[in-house]
Amino acid sequence: MNMAKLEIQQSHIRLDWDVQRPTYSFEPGHAEVEITQQPAEMILNRTPIKLTIDQTQCWADMDLKHISQRIAEAAADGKQSILAYIERVTLEGEQLGAIENTGNTIRQIAANNAYPKSSQFKYGNVPGNFSLRFAFTPGELNMDWKIGGATIDVRSVPFHHSYEKGSITYSIPQRNEMHFQVVGGKLDTGY
Repeated sequence: MNMAKLEIQQSHIRLDWDVQRPTYSFEPGHAEVEITQQPAEMILNRTPIKLTIDQTQCWADMDLKHISQRIAEAAADGKQSILAYIERVTLEGEQLGAIENTGNTIRQIAANNAYPKSSQFKYGNVPGNFSLRFAFTPGELNMDWKIGGATIDVRSVPFHHSYEKGSITYSIPQRNEMHFQVVGGKLDTGY
């Protein structure tokens, strides 16, 4: 007996997916520092020591005088001698003019002028003590600093990161299907 059979073919759904993993990259930030240093400058101002020694009086004490000093001393001695002479003559004139005084005035004046004056002797060092004169000006040293300083330049490079989301892509290469087919025998379908 040739019977018709119903043949069923079924295909199941097939699901495919493609996974893109997420990616993350990170570059840390950093700083670039540039330092320029100018050197310090030291400025010295020096005033030299000054020592002045004057030996003029020492040489004068040894009678080794400059001509201008000799002339000045001779002029001073001459002036003193003239003044002493004028004083002596004036006193003698007053003595002679005072006739009311008793005594022999002329003999007394002659006696005073006849004998030289007594000389005085002094002991001393040659050159004399403290005849050397000196002056001393101390020197000075002034220091001044000119600070050069430093120039600091900082450039900051920020961090950089990038993130790409992951994704999943689905595809259905095959769907659910069912196929019916009559196989063998005769099937009367026309009623």
